[in-house]
Amino acid sequence: MGPKKGKKKEKKGKKGKDGDSKEDDLSREVEAERQELIKEAKRLAERSKKEEEAFNEFQQQREKINYFWIVEKKNLEDKKAELRNKERERQDLEEKHQVEIKVYKQRVKHLLYEHQNEISSLKIGSETALKIGQDDHRTTERELKTDKRSLKLDLKEMELSHEDYLKTLKQ
Repeated sequence: MGPKKGKKKEKKGKKGKDGDSKEDDLSREVEAERQELIKEAKRLAERSKKEEEAFNEFQQQREKINYFWIVEKKNLEDKKAELRNKERERQDLEEKHQVEIKVYKQRVKHLLYEHQNEISSLKIGSETALKIGQDDHRTTERELKTDKRSLKLDLKEMELSHEDYLKTLKQ
């Protein structure tokens, strides 16, 4: 902005060459100042228009950024909620898995216990059967020995009786 010049009013006095030339100078000066003020006004109007356009563009960009911010903030919240849901689902699955593992461990423990009981029962049964078998075998062996002795005695008696008979026949 150029310096503003105030309007100078001169007193009208005597009219003459000096007065006309002063008036012409004054009117030229006023006209020049007027032209300068018009240029300054146009320049300021142009600058104001550019500032307004820049402000409008800034406002549009600001609105776009705010809209983008709101949309992305909502997306972030949605993703956080989705992540929380997935984490909860993962925890539920982990807990379910742990429960299943515990159940399977209990089943295995129970099966091992039953297996051990069955093995113990079979072992006891086998040992008992073996002992009974051994006892039966001993008893049978004793009986066989007794029968053998008895048969030997019978045989001896028969032989003796036969010899006696033969002797009796020979005599």
